[in-house]
Amino acid sequence: MRNLSLALEDTAPAPDLPEGLFWQKQALDLAAQKRVWGALQQVLDAAPPAQNRTKGGGMTSAAMTNCGQAGWWSDPKGYRYVTANPATGQPWPQFPDAFIEIVQRVTAKSPWPDFAPDACLVNFYGPGAKMGLHQDKDERDFTQPIITICLGDAADFLGGGFARSDKAQNLVVRSGDVLVMGGASRMRFHGIRKIYPGTSPLPDIAGRYSLTFRKAL
Repeated sequence: MRNLSLALEDTAPAPDLPEGLFWQKQALDLAAQKRVWGALQQVLDAAPPAQNRTKGGGMTSAAMTNCGQAGWWSDPKGYRYVTANPATGQPWPQFPDAFIEIVQRVTAKSPWPDFAPDACLVNFYGPGAKMGLHQDKDERDFTQPIITICLGDAADFLGGGFARSDKAQNLVVRSGDVLVMGGASRMRFHGIRKIYPGTSPLPDIAGRYSLTFRKAL
């Protein structure tokens, strides 16, 4: 059964967000979500997501994969972008056309209308998965934003400050929402506190996928 209590929060006024952090609620209607999900399945078939080792020797809570010219990778050697999947030696799958179309649409009226990502990190959050507060700082050009498309179950997104200890703002993001972090908010700490199982409007998705588009190289 879906967690209908979350619907009560839909009528709440939009929170005040810091400069450079944009939250586009339901930027993708259900039909668009289905198109992105169909394209994402092709990526998952070519490069199945997996939990990776961290620099500290643990395992990531979310399972990860990539598509595009480069992909983000984690192992005991550290965090970095690579142009081939270290697990297979094969190049990452190319961007599906549906991904490019959505990114262009959501950035057209943003401060970054010419944003041209070369990497998409796909995180999958199953039951109990989360991601601690962190900064995206392995990219070469911090003037370019990070664009995140949400698919599947709702989740608590934490938008923090510029130190890990800063108080974080909680946003309940849902399937079809898009988050943009750029400009003055590009280096903010952020994370996922938890997901809400059973809230996905897409019956084929149990869990949450986040597609985070970056200019990595």
